Amino acid sequence: MNSYFAAQANEAKAGLPQLDFNTYPSLIFWSVVSLIMGYLLMKYLVTPNIRSILNSRETNIQNDLVKAKSSSQETEKIKENIIKSQTELKLRSQLIVNKALSETKQTIEKKEKDINQKLNEKVVKAEKQIMDTQKLVINEVINNAEELTATVIQNLTNLKYDKIDGKKAISTVSKNILMEK
Repeated sequence: MNSYFAAQANEAKAGLPQLDFNTYPSLIFWSVVSLIMGYLLMKYLVTPNIRSILNSRETNIQNDLVKAKSSSQETEKIKENIIKSQTELKLRSQLIVNKALSETKQTIEKKEKDINQKLNEKVVKAEKQIMDTQKLVINEVINNAEELTATVIQNLTNLKYDKIDGKKAISTVSKNILMEK
């Protein structure tokens, strides 16, 4: 008989334990205990941690959005300041350029006046020298004409040459010739 029970025990152990109805009550008990413990762990430990992580994440996102918005506003202010500064610099540089141009123009005009005045002085001086030289040359030509006339009259004719009358005649003729020009 012992062998009969041993054979049945071997047959019973040989099958799948899930199909053994003797183990069902303990399987159901431990499954319910495991599910309840899993539920309690999820409800009191995991879910609050997840919720706090999500809340922290949402808070960080909101803070980052606020910081981004304030950074954007600061960037716009800086951009406006830069544009304003550039405009002011352009105006200042334009004023400096205009001032430099007007000063240069005045300097050039002043130098032109100085140069024109010096040129006019030199022209007047040169004209005076030309007139003086012309008078000298004319006087020399007249003197030479007087001497030449006296020599020609004495050599070609036997007339007596009067220097005073000859000088008056040559001066009158030379003045008439010079007046025609």
